[in-house]
Amino acid sequence: MKIEINDSLVPKIGVDEQEALELLAIAFYKYKGIHSTLAGKLIGKTESEFHSLIAEKGETINYDVDDLIDDIESNGLAEFYH
Repeated sequence: MKIEINDSLVPKIGVDEQEALELLAIAFYKYKGIHSTLAGKLIGKTESEFHSLIAEKGETINYDVDDLIDDIESNGLAEFYH
């Protein structure tokens, strides 16, 4: 997919390409419910870096029980919680 913003609109919007991509990733995360790992990958950042970006923008992190379980399992910690 390719998204283009008309160059004449860029000064009116007031963001560069990187910030536009970051805002798009945040919007997908907040409004479409994609996982923060995927949102980070959209902009070339790790999940942790994406969480930092969200905090810098004053947004909250969507982190629920399912996310906690995913993190426990993906980090090899599941054996400690059985």
